[in-house]
Amino acid sequence: MSTHQTAVTKYVTVKDTKFAYRLFGAESGIPLVCLQHYRGTMDHWDPLPLNTLALTRPIFLIDYAGTGLSTGNTPTKFSGWASDIASVLEALNIPAIDLLGFSVGSFAAQMVALNYPELVKHLILCGSGPSATEGLQPTGEGTFEGFTFAVTFEENKAIYLSAFYTSSAENQKAGLEAWERITTSRQDRSDWTDEKSTQNQVAAVMGWLKGEGDVSFLRLGELKMPVLVAAGAKDDVVATANSLVLWKEIEKGFLCVYPQASHGFMSQYAVLFANNVELFLGQ
Repeated sequence: MSTHQTAVTKYVTVKDTKFAYRLFGAESGIPLVCLQHYRGTMDHWDPLPLNTLALTRPIFLIDYAGTGLSTGNTPTKFSGWASDIASVLEALNIPAIDLLGFSVGSFAAQMVALNYPELVKHLILCGSGPSATEGLQPTGEGTFEGFTFAVTFEENKAIYLSAFYTSSAENQKAGLEAWERITTSRQDRSDWTDEKSTQNQVAAVMGWLKGEGDVSFLRLGELKMPVLVAAGAKDDVVATANSLVLWKEIEKGFLCVYPQASHGFMSQYAVLFANNVELFLGQ
């Protein structure tokens, strides 16, 4: 069985854009498509939770247009990201998926599920929130800027540890272990997104937060598939309260909050998180 570390990068061309993707894990079953966080690529996933899930199902990773190994331009709206994902899956003759979105990837995942509901059997929203509405809390001061302007390896490491994990010694240790797994899992890793893609991702995020263009909040009642909303209890990147606002609007919503964790709960509780997802996907 192939793993995150050994998966072969493949390509499919859709609308003049060459998308890079990897498919690994179990050879049969509905694939779990994973959509990455802000400025990240396929090479910025933690292999531990993914490889745990891959024991029982195929795992599908993809670089958005204009990021990592994919060509083209990153869309400035999450509905554009969703359209790209749906088009890639259609080109690969994949008619049904389970879908996991992390951070801004969860914003794109909401639009996939809302605009292509026949495609998504289960939806998992990690470190997430809806588009603009009352009751949402802002990102921690300096966090978004820290991710946006980090350039060197050490700058990215510093913002990852400070934003994804609380300051306790135990949590920082968990963060360092996750960072080591992420940054050593594959050779010739893709870098963080370039300036152009970052600018386009910023535009998508700002539009989402302002309720301009893509709007999920008023449409959350349209989601009829089971939805798992997962969050760290002390998330300062996408505030934990925003996950609760999201969950309350979803008809078949399940909620899982990880204690003493921030945005990096998927890595801090890697095996437990994978086991929780496995239980959810059995619904």
